[in-house]
Amino acid sequence: MVLTPRNISKSEALDVLKGFENEGLILLEASVPGRVSLDGWNPITGTKQAGNVAGVIVRFWGTGQKGTESQIKSGVAPDRLDPRNAMAFVLMCQTLNTAWGITELYHAGISGNGNNNCHGQGRAVDFVGVRGDIKGAEVYFTVFDDWGNVHVPGVTTSNGDWPPGTGSNTSYRLLAQEAPDSFATQFFLEFYNFAATNYQDRNTGFELPDDPTEIGKQSRFIMHPDHPTSAPGTANGREAHKGHVHMQIGPTGPA
Repeated sequence: MVLTPRNISKSEALDVLKGFENEGLILLEASVPGRVSLDGWNPITGTKQAGNVAGVIVRFWGTGQKGTESQIKSGVAPDRLDPRNAMAFVLMCQTLNTAWGITELYHAGISGNGNNNCHGQGRAVDFVGVRGDIKGAEVYFTVFDDWGNVHVPGVTTSNGDWPPGTGSNTSYRLLAQEAPDSFATQFFLEFYNFAATNYQDRNTGFELPDDPTEIGKQSRFIMHPDHPTSAPGTANGREAHKGHVHMQIGPTGPA
């Protein structure tokens, strides 16, 4: 059985991270007990580089909307992470770099801040976009511009989004576009599959990694623009995740 970050203990995840460090993939900083802080490390040159995690520069971008690139912060590797989230995040960066040529990852929150929930405990990631190059073609996607702001085919709402009251009938809107094989469509499919395999999907506890949900269907914990839960005016439903994908290890509240 293949064990994923959501299915191992903190100590087991820390051992994996130390193995990554020994292999020259990442660099660990001194951390508080029970938490992991990553340092910027270029695995190609074997030297420090601000914000580099497994070949990808990690940068904060609060809006995550193209046209506001001046708001993107300098590269900073995340701190105070639950070891399982740190392991998942390193694997994410490594996969994005090797499979898609990604060299920058943008987020709206990763590091733990002490609050008594999944974000505060360093168990969650709010992913907003990536930039890179694959075989000479630019890869530059944001959740807001290339997914959440794409009109749902067949709807007549003024903003092109799912009509109010739409629940479990949501689906992956990009697959219904004229070019369902586009780079963006395939990228977010693969990214979601990684999230549904390594982060919480249906349950807060043990989950086999071989049966991930599909975008817009059964997942409870991976929040995104096509999530079946609608909760306008709150921080919980798809409306609040038009511009980012939320992933977490363990429950939403304290663990």
